[in-house]
Amino acid sequence: MKYLLTLIAALSLLTGFASAAEPLNTVCPISGKPANPSITSTYSKTVAVCCDRCKAQFTAAPKGYLNNILNAVAGQCPLSKKKSDASKTVTYSRQVAFADAASKATFDAAPDKHIKEVRQ
Repeated sequence: MKYLLTLIAALSLLTGFASAAEPLNTVCPISGKPANPSITSTYSKTVAVCCDRCKAQFTAAPKGYLNNILNAVAGQCPLSKKKSDASKTVTYSRQVAFADAASKATFDAAPDKHIKEVRQ
C-alpha cells in the first residue's frame, strides 16, 4: 500500500510539471504557417549570472529575459551587467513547433537567429 501511495504521489508531481510547461507555439517561426506539434526542436541556451538574486529573477520570468540571454557578453551577467559567476547559471529552454521539416532544419541551423520569432 505504501508503494502504491508513493507511486500516485510521484505521478501527480509529474503531471504538475507537464501542465506547467509552456505550450507549443501555434505559428511556425520560419514559414509563418500553422505549426505542426509533431515537428519540434528544443531550443536551449545556458549563461552565467552574477548572483542568486539574478538567478531567481530569471527563473521567475525567463521569457522576459530572452533578449538579455541572446545578447549576453562572455564574463558579464545578462541581467545586471556585473561580472558573472561561472558557478551560477540559468538556462532558457523552449520546445518549438514547425510547419514542416524544412522550417525545422532552417531553425536548427541558426536557432539564436530565429528564436525571437517564436510566438504562441
